[in-house]
Amino acid sequence: MGRERHVLQRREELRFEVTFGTSSTSTLSTASGTTSFILQKGSCELYGCELAIGKTYTIAHGGIKAALFTWHGCVIDLGAVDDNSSTGGVEFFAYTSDETDANVAFVNTHAQLEALRDEAAAAIAAGTTTSTGGDGPRVMIVGPPECGKTTLAKILVAYACKVGRTPLMVDLDPMDNSLSVPGSLTVAPMASCAVSVESYATTGLPINVLYHGSTSKLHPDLFKGQIDSMAESIEKRLERDELARSSGIIVNTNGWIRDDGYDCLLYAAKSLKISVLLILGHDRLYSMLTIIPKILKLPRSGGVVSRPSRFVTSCRSRAVKRYFYGDLIPDPNASTSEDEIKVYKLSSMALSGSVLPVGQQQSTDAIQLVEIDIQNDPEEAKSLQHSLIAICHPTAVDAYNKSGRGRDLVTAGVAGFCVVDKVVTETDRLHLLSPCAGSLPSKTMIIGDITWME
Repeated sequence: MGRERHVLQRREELRFEVTFGTSSTSTLSTASGTTSFILQKGSCELYGCELAIGKTYTIAHGGIKAALFTWHGCVIDLGAVDDNSSTGGVEFFAYTSDETDANVAFVNTHAQLEALRDEAAAAIAAGTTTSTGGDGPRVMIVGPPECGKTTLAKILVAYACKVGRTPLMVDLDPMDNSLSVPGSLTVAPMASCAVSVESYATTGLPINVLYHGSTSKLHPDLFKGQIDSMAESIEKRLERDELARSSGIIVNTNGWIRDDGYDCLLYAAKSLKISVLLILGHDRLYSMLTIIPKILKLPRSGGVVSRPSRFVTSCRSRAVKRYFYGDLIPDPNASTSEDEIKVYKLSSMALSGSVLPVGQQQSTDAIQLVEIDIQNDPEEAKSLQHSLIAICHPTAVDAYNKSGRGRDLVTAGVAGFCVVDKVVTETDRLHLLSPCAGSLPSKTMIIGDITWME
């Protein structure tokens, strides 16, 4: 693989972009676009994660827009190759920039958060904690779409882990979730072992995954219910882990900042007890969000670029594939009988206030589930093919069976995800793609509107 050498001066960054392929027929399965880089001299970082000198870092399948930043100068070799001509040509380009004031602002923000963590750790050690005393900073990053929120979240997580902290990373972006599959809301404990260049500096095993079910539509009632459930799980985790409690949480959000999206943003900030709000590139938000004790307005990085819709779609497809395959190939031939499983979908029953009698409020829970009759309706069964389905926790299934409330099932964390690889109506069997071997935790599943196929 041919690489070009770049010599960076202090506080410069090497920005590069690699596409998925320009052919209209290219997919994730055919995308190659392998990118590699080697740090030859000096020091350099990707999203706050330091590179080792002499080590070759490789990122396959194209589709990356990133920047390698150096504080003191470095020499780095960078290149990309298209080893699959069927993709129609993978495009690659790189350039050096000294517009890195945002990086300085980000590390200064980290320093301020560290001071708050030290105060929380000291309070815990002295036994002077109160209901909120002893809590590390609870940070939420907000801003319009494509402004660099995820990048900042990765940097703050990497910097925190570098000094021995173990913050919880929360991703409330169902459209492009950085911790799990698209359509989910996730929270994961982060540590130095979970931060690596190859994994874009944010990987972890989610302690709670909530399946939002859609990447394009906002369901306010579902979102708020899941936020409440997530907040409860976070509180239980932090009560048992003093280091995590003093380290705090870092929350990445979606670009929903208007109408229902803004209301959901406020609700999440209140439910998660956010104490520090970081606003990227949006003066109006800075003037509106005054309910948080500490608000910092940060500059948008000069390296932030908008991503075409096709690029984002390919990134989501890659996220699903990585969830199932990772570095190992699971057994895609797991199957189960249709009469053994129950599949539900969300059916919102919320009514507009204009259609209700004057002074009357809706008595029906806004979160409702409808069971899909796959045993008696072959067409319904076939419609499941290639769908991403969430596998419910057995405890959530028990709670739902006792109460009959869809909220108890939907707002509980899921055990994981499968894809319906094939539906064989002649034998009433569903063939599932699973990320691991063995039996499923439960036979109760929830389906959204996300599909995936290789």
